[in-house]
Amino acid sequence: MLQARAAAFLLIGLMLVLAAMAGTTAWQDEGRLDLAERLQYLEDPQGQLLLEDVRTSDDWRRHESGTFNKGYTDSRWWLRFELTNEQAQSVRRLLSIAYPVLGDVQVHVLANGESRDFHQLGHNYPFHQRPVDHRYFIVPLEWEAQESLDVYLRVHSTSSVQVPVKLWEPQTFYSHDMTRNILHGIYFGALLVIAVYNLLLFFALGDRNYLYYVGLVLAMALLLASLTGYGFRHLWPAANHWNEQAILVFIVGVLLFGAQFTRRFLELKKLAPALDRVLLLMMGIAAVVLFAVPFMGYRVLVLTLIPLVVVGCIYAFACGLYAWRKGQVTARYYVIAWSFLLAGGVILALSKGGALPSNAFTDHAVQIGSLIEVVLLSFALAQRINVERRLRYEAQAETLATARQLNRELEERVQERTRELETLNEKLNELSVTDELTGLRNRRYLDDALRQEMERARRSGRPLAVALLDIDHFKEVNDTHGHHVGDECLRLVAEIIHSGLRWPADTACRYGGEEFAIVFPETDADGARTVVERIRERIGKTRIQVEDLTLALTVSGGVHAQVIESTTEPDALLRCADEALYEAKGSGRDRTCAYGEER
Repeated sequence: MLQARAAAFLLIGLMLVLAAMAGTTAWQDEGRLDLAERLQYLEDPQGQLLLEDVRTSDDWRRHESGTFNKGYTDSRWWLRFELTNEQAQSVRRLLSIAYPVLGDVQVHVLANGESRDFHQLGHNYPFHQRPVDHRYFIVPLEWEAQESLDVYLRVHSTSSVQVPVKLWEPQTFYSHDMTRNILHGIYFGALLVIAVYNLLLFFALGDRNYLYYVGLVLAMALLLASLTGYGFRHLWPAANHWNEQAILVFIVGVLLFGAQFTRRFLELKKLAPALDRVLLLMMGIAAVVLFAVPFMGYRVLVLTLIPLVVVGCIYAFACGLYAWRKGQVTARYYVIAWSFLLAGGVILALSKGGALPSNAFTDHAVQIGSLIEVVLLSFALAQRINVERRLRYEAQAETLATARQLNRELEERVQERTRELETLNEKLNELSVTDELTGLRNRRYLDDALRQEMERARRSGRPLAVALLDIDHFKEVNDTHGHHVGDECLRLVAEIIHSGLRWPADTACRYGGEEFAIVFPETDADGARTVVERIRERIGKTRIQVEDLTLALTVSGGVHAQVIESTTEPDALLRCADEALYEAKGSGRDRTCAYGEER
């Protein structure tokens, strides 16, 4: 609750600061004069009129009230007003045009019909060209007692044409300006602190929501620095071309980071894929505008971005409402907090487009909305911390009550998992020593089994027999009928070999290709030969039916048996059996030979 109270007090204090920052201009301070109601204006659509032309023109119109605002237009606009010094001494005043994104502003000062002063201002020209070092366009004026000045302004800009013109007593202006600078410093400083804090949270937590939020805050701060003139004065005073492009770039930055933050914060990809795709489309349009900034005019791009900003703000707010309706807890904080920022963005965009009047509130709508948004998100964070703390206490109490039960369940699961792993290992071991085609043991199993049987035979002193069987003319079967027929023959021969064994201790393996091996524990050569002969005869009598083919196969066998000594190697047994098999092949095939028998 402490964080919640602190956030509430911070919000109240912020409201007081914003009230001073965006205070109404309906009343006049001493030392300040709003010239809006004294203005006369004349439109120059072709931009060909000179000062001499407009001085004698009869097309001048009186401006009614409020800031002179003509929105986005290609016309040049001439403004004029008269200033009379009714005092008994000369006076010095400052003429301010408090809209720093105007591209070209000419100020002609005439006294008694003669040109006294001329100034060329605007962000199209280097900052150092201005007569007063200020983010606004400030022109010093001085005239004698009872003297009248005629001031003519010629304004043209690719941005919105807004001319908030005031006359200031120098001391009042600088005092008022100091207050504004302090308030703006607080605002930009707050955004910088928020950005750094959330960047540290991103590095600590790795949650990209914080990174997108930092991008949004920085893009918003730089955009407002560009719109308020602080960027041109302090960051890029000599880059007047970039000063115009910066507004477009940072608007795109706000769109891209704002849309991406909305997508991830509301989890739209999972919650509402269709809504998520629309945000991706908006991001794509903004990215295209970003790449077009160096090649296309400011007005075309900004008139593309302004509707996109308005639609994007409204759409993002609608996405928050949808997520809230679907029961997403974080969506309510998004809707409440971000509604102020989105409303401020809409108000500013409509003001720059001429749909709303330009005044202190509309000019600072984004600052007001963004700062309130930050405070409300802090309040939401405090509430989330309180909720998490309560849930943590409840979870601890529940954990203490169920710890023993969880431990028992964990032990049971571990045992069950251990049994499953043992069963799986057995199956894997079985597969690793089994020939996939025939189902017999493979060569790897043969090597291990032969070593074990040799060790057993060495201890018992009983003979150990090994037999090798090879299908006769098997290559011709593959070449003539194809490997699928050959595979079927191998499977049938393997079945006959396996079924022809005497005891479970006898082991039949696929030795390789069309060759098979049998290990006979405690068996002499005659016993092994008897078994092999029985298998050979059965294979010879069997007719193999594959598809529409009927095949007859024969096998040749080689047998070797001996008493195992300490120096006997497995390869020696197999080599002797292989020599006996070679003898059977050389003697006409379809027969069994024992190693070392007389021919």
